[in-house]
Amino acid sequence: MDNITVQTHTDMLVQRTAPVQERTMTMEQKQIKNKITARYNWSALGIGFQIIGAIITIVAAMGIIGCCLFLKGGDYGDKLFAGIYKETMNIFIEYNLVITGIAMIIINTLSAVIILKHSKTAKLRDFIKKPQMKTLDIVLACIAILGISSTDSFIMSFLSKIFGSSSKAVGSLIGGGITSDNLFISILSIAYIAIIGPISEEILCRGAILPTSSHISPKFGLFVSAFLFGLMHGNITQLFNAFLLGLLLGYVTLKSRSIIPAMLMHIANNSLATIEAFIPSKATNIIELTACIVGLICLVVLIWRNGRIDEKVEKLPIENPVTSEELEVLEPVKKGELTIKSFFKSWAFWCVFGYEALNCLLIMFMGNMMG
Repeated sequence: MDNITVQTHTDMLVQRTAPVQERTMTMEQKQIKNKITARYNWSALGIGFQIIGAIITIVAAMGIIGCCLFLKGGDYGDKLFAGIYKETMNIFIEYNLVITGIAMIIINTLSAVIILKHSKTAKLRDFIKKPQMKTLDIVLACIAILGISSTDSFIMSFLSKIFGSSSKAVGSLIGGGITSDNLFISILSIAYIAIIGPISEEILCRGAILPTSSHISPKFGLFVSAFLFGLMHGNITQLFNAFLLGLLLGYVTLKSRSIIPAMLMHIANNSLATIEAFIPSKATNIIELTACIVGLICLVVLIWRNGRIDEKVEKLPIENPVTSEELEVLEPVKKGELTIKSFFKSWAFWCVFGYEALNCLLIMFMGNMMG
């Protein structure tokens, strides 16, 4: 009887503890999945912080300009506020790139620091260091990015009927600054497009978003950083081009384990675009055709020399990563569910996507209004 009683108590204990273990396991799995999704949320929030910062900058700048015009006074007739608003818009468009340049240095760097710190991913200084890549490969990468950008220019020329209005609006906002009659505005605008913009964008996109989204798979992190980089530009004309450039910039960052080569590549790309704004269209076509052919050859050589992305070798120095033990707890969950599905479940991503989609439509509308 005693043996039967002991066995009965043992069976009851197993029955009671088994559901608790299952519940604990389920809670642990949820915690790990939440950790993964949170990283992707922080990746998208990097662009979200930039958007918020840009909106605050625009509102503040226009408010200051408007107040100055109001205090200064002027002959606006009966339409005082309408006249001040129109004059404010003209001044803002003229100084747009200067204002944006100053704001983006602060906003992008601050966004990068915030998401790296609060997602507990890494420190920014971990990626601003001497590249683990040969100088020849960095030169090849700088030329290769010109080839991708020039190829996209030819593609967009065929799609000009569809996206012509967007291209016109973007060209007006950018070109108005660098070709301004005011030398000071022109110099600062060129400095922003060619140097300041590329550096600040790389700090955010390759210095923060890439490692934050690479905690499980560097390859998927490469896609996420490129995709968000494309969305960040907020217009159809640059979306596809920025995505392709983002893939190459991320590839070189993973291979070199530094964002310095990406900065140099980005500067080379934007510098060529700036130069083309000052030369005749026929010369531009020749330059782009040459850059396209030479650049694509350099791209092939670069990839041939450095190979594909190896998930184990190309891991970035990430703090508090999703460990192999945690991944074992989630088995038999497939890797795609932890990367693709987790990313597209991110509420921050859909907020950013929705805003940028509206922004694309707004820029196309602006282009149509300009005739």
